[in-house]
Amino acid sequence: MKTNQFEEITNRLKEKINQSDSGEDNFQNRMLVNIDYCVSAYNELRDFVLSSTLSQEEEIYLFKVIKPYILGEYLYYSKLFEIQTQKPVTSIKEQKKFLRGIIIKIQQFLVENREFYHYYLSNSKHLDDKYFVRTKTICRINPQQIVTDLDFSTSHDYKLATIKSYLKIIEHCKTEINSLNIIKKQVVSQDGLQFITKLTWTETKRALLELIYGIYSTGAINNGKVDIKDLVKAFEAIFNISLPRFYHTWFEMRQRKTQRTQFIDLMKRSLIKRMNEADEK
Repeated sequence: MKTNQFEEITNRLKEKINQSDSGEDNFQNRMLVNIDYCVSAYNELRDFVLSSTLSQEEEIYLFKVIKPYILGEYLYYSKLFEIQTQKPVTSIKEQKKFLRGIIIKIQQFLVENREFYHYYLSNSKHLDDKYFVRTKTICRINPQQIVTDLDFSTSHDYKLATIKSYLKIIEHCKTEINSLNIIKKQVVSQDGLQFITKLTWTETKRALLELIYGIYSTGAINNGKVDIKDLVKAFEAIFNISLPRFYHTWFEMRQRKTQRTQFIDLMKRSLIKRMNEADEK
């Protein structure tokens, strides 16, 4: 059965994505790496399929399970990258509005495709030979089919991949909204008491994130066994601030050719100056 080869390709993709998610701190870099992995897996799958003869059972499995997974992961990570680069940084309110707008658009798509969406959710099979078997016939009322790779596509495999990616995007947006709600109401615990700090960070967010990454890099918290996300959340709570693009800031810091640690360097100079002035008194 050629399904074994299909599963080997998807399993390798899953393994690479897991390694990327656990090894790359920068969010945008991780998305781009995962997108590349998906493209490679897609091309490998296509090359194998076009050089093979498939039974109808294998073809349905390919276009109902395997291709929609790989293509769905590609669409998911591509959309995540788009969300991260387009998400407003002005306020928590604007970020939540942006994320809710994405959810609304996806819900509209699901409503417009409710018949097939319900077919997928109910795990139905009675139309598989119509939805997930290739045909050389181009439907006149579906112009998109003209630019479709008919040798590696069916009428509904792309739509299924889109649905799979959209459902994951909805979960991502909901998680982001919940995180923003927590940040907004975040309290700091000290001596068993809960209180909201009145401290306000008056430097740039980039400066604060440089400080956080500096602390993170020293391993000074929990003997170095702390996730950067948790450290960022702690500082967000202390200073009543939102730092949603901390992976992007890390990428920007790495891209600097000179003065890669501008705020930390300023801290050192300011501290030495303060000590020298105290010595002179």
